[in-house]
Amino acid sequence: MIPAVLVVTQEPERAQESRRTSGPDAPGPESQGAPDPGRPMTFLDHLEELRAAVWRSATVALILVATAWFFSGRILDALIVYLLRGQRALALSPTEAFSARIEVALWSGGILALPYVMFELWRFVAPGLKKSERRFAVPWMVASAALLYLGIAFAVELLLPMIVRMLQSFATSQIESRMSLLSLLHFSVKMAAGCGLLFQLPLVLCLLAWFGVVSPRVLARQWRHAIFFIALAAAIVTPGDGPSMLVLSAPLVLLYFVSLVFAWAIWRGRWKARREPGELG
Repeated sequence: MIPAVLVVTQEPERAQESRRTSGPDAPGPESQGAPDPGRPMTFLDHLEELRAAVWRSATVALILVATAWFFSGRILDALIVYLLRGQRALALSPTEAFSARIEVALWSGGILALPYVMFELWRFVAPGLKKSERRFAVPWMVASAALLYLGIAFAVELLLPMIVRMLQSFATSQIESRMSLLSLLHFSVKMAAGCGLLFQLPLVLCLLAWFGVVSPRVLARQWRHAIFFIALAAAIVTPGDGPSMLVLSAPLVLLYFVSLVFAWAIWRGRWKARREPGELG
């Protein structure tokens, strides 16, 4: 009698379970296999997110490069007129004009795509950052892009015309100063990229203060060494002559002392209360 009772009582339960899993209210395969938004992301999930971010960034960059190609001729003409003051650049090979337009499109599209690439980078790393780190990262990325554009504008508007005119002045009566198209373009790109990178100096100092590597007081005491290294970097970027070094070093020295103010504010808010008695600064 006992086994018979158990069979009778278990049959309705099995029937109800069967109706629940096979009826119209049963969850479908897509809901059964759907990822839980609350679970931690695996390594493969991170790789998929990175792949999607790289794909979106590459797509936007290619679109902007293709768009810049249609304006590359005008950009080249404007650069030649602005720097050579009435002279024409020489295309010394059949492919030089085409190569120059390709480089102009790549650099122009890449510079325009940089804010979106930084935005995709932010979307990828933001979930792993703390709230305080996210508050610091957003202004840092905006300031980095702004300083890069400021350095490029400084090189194109002020530094490049002065250097080109100064170098052309060394020609004698038996020397005709003419420039090839690619040499002029490569020289301009080197100067613009170098100025854009050197103008990131305030962010470097603020990062040093943020991570507690060195205090702003120590940086202020070593201002003579800072000016020396700024002049050395300016000599590497420029042809190494005195006037162009001074023109590039002056805003960098100004940025150095201005950035000490921001670094000091970061240091006081983050590290001053945690310093040990014997620590510098």
